Amino acid sequence: PPVSKENYSHVVQVAVGKEHGLLLTDEGAVYSWGGRNDHGQLGRATWLEASMQEPAPIIERLKTEVIVQIACGAEHCLALSQKGSLFAWGYNKAGQLGIGLTANSKGKELNVRLPTPVVIDGDPSIVVRSCSCAPESSACVTSRGEVYVWGAISYFLFSNGARYNGSENCTKPVKLRGVPPEVCTGYFDCPFCPDQVAICREQIACTIAPQKLESDLLSYISSLKGRSSQLLAMTRGNRSRKHGGARSAAVDAFSGEDVKNLSEEFKRQSAELDKRVEELDNARKACAGELIRIGRELMVCDQQDTALTESAADLEMNADGGHGQNSRTQLNDINHFKSANKRGKLQLLAQRDEKERENLSLTQEFTDVVQKRSQVEALSNLIAALQRGELTSKNSSSSDEGLKIADAKRKELAATHPQELAGMGRFSGLREVLSISDRALHDISSALREVSANASGGDGAVLEQVLEANLKLRKEINTHIQAKLNQAEGRGNPSRENAGMNQFFLECAAPDDHQLGFDGLALPDGRRPSSDAQASAGGGGGWAWGSAARPLA
Repeated sequence: PPVSKENYSHVVQVAVGKEHGLLLTDEGAVYSWGGRNDHGQLGRATWLEASMQEPAPIIERLKTEVIVQIACGAEHCLALSQKGSLFAWGYNKAGQLGIGLTANSKGKELNVRLPTPVVIDGDPSIVVRSCSCAPESSACVTSRGEVYVWGAISYFLFSNGARYNGSENCTKPVKLRGVPPEVCTGYFDCPFCPDQVAICREQIACTIAPQKLESDLLSYISSLKGRSSQLLAMTRGNRSRKHGGARSAAVDAFSGEDVKNLSEEFKRQSAELDKRVEELDNARKACAGELIRIGRELMVCDQQDTALTESAADLEMNADGGHGQNSRTQLNDINHFKSANKRGKLQLLAQRDEKERENLSLTQEFTDVVQKRSQVEALSNLIAALQRGELTSKNSSSSDEGLKIADAKRKELAATHPQELAGMGRFSGLREVLSISDRALHDISSALREVSANASGGDGAVLEQVLEANLKLRKEINTHIQAKLNQAEGRGNPSRENAGMNQFFLECAAPDDHQLGFDGLALPDGRRPSSDAQASAGGGGGWAWGSAARPLA
């Protein structure tokens, strides 16, 4: 019907039944109309055909309510208020109104002509979130994410009433026990729960939404922003094509608020990563300084051990010359000094191992942060190139070709990892694997220019930059493995006879309380001179390790 100029209400929802209909305005008012009102489906007292066929507001019991949702069955209706209260009216033959029904109810008792509150689970304080109708069924979702059904669908879903508990029946809302009230999706901090419900005869379906209203509103706002950005980009693109400016369209499409926010986010991440790189670099330098200090102290211990050994040898010669008692006393003192020196050396070795592990952890974190910073910078550069319009549709084919080549180089870089190579072929040792990995990295390094040559515009430089950062990290890994291998094998320090793991095993095999003596002379406590004294005096012995340490000829 025509609307008067004084009526500024807008229709926000419409629902129709078998021979009646409802509409909801933005003011929260419900209007009804239809060809029949024999079961009270219009929710108002009218029997004249003219008044039934013209939309009129339902005032009785809804005058003070702000309705936010309506639904129609074949001959019944539901209305949900802003407070979460649910109202029903119309035909109640199958219990679809949810207000209860007795076995002897007949005729007019089945017709509910005015909106009647529906009490969920016997608790009037339960807030309803949404509602739905089928021809002879009804359903709703509460604010707690629970789904209730009544009417014909309730009888069907509960195995023709066989699965009802206690006083449950199809004429009152019954909770579906198989629907989880919470679903964790990971998109928000809060879980999701059933939101909107729809039913049709013997079927029911629900949508899910954040359980907290704040998160639901944030999701809705984010969706609206996304649609607004898409519409804005399409509008600018159409305007630019209309004026013949394809490049301008590309620039405008990536000059929206979302792209600017993304660019600012990349800048913020880059600044945080720069700060973290500086902190890790300072920590690595401090750790390296500690390792240098420990190395100097270990060198002092070695020098003291050498000096004490030489002094012990001189005392042995003096003892042979007739000064035996005095030489033995001084030799015992030297033994105590050497024992204390060894304990100090072992403590320094333990400190060095701890610092080396700390340095390894810092180095690994440093390389990870540097790689992440390179990726963020590359993405930031890519966004800047898109905003400048350097990546347009004219060179999309060359960009695709550059991406294919870049992906191939990335796979080649991944294949150069020593762990990957070691499992792909038969090698004589780790050094051969490292040698092949280094040669492969060198070949890939010389071929990276192929990426920028085949990808025109700014994307080629960005892709090449990312690959170069990856290549640098691969080389650092190989260098670190090589250094550890040299340390384990005792290479790179020819001035020391027993280095690397050999030195470690010798130190572990040596007894803690061994003392120096000379060949053929018993010590004051009755023990024989230890084998390391024989070796230092030119005896040419050594130590074996196993169940018991013993001198080797």
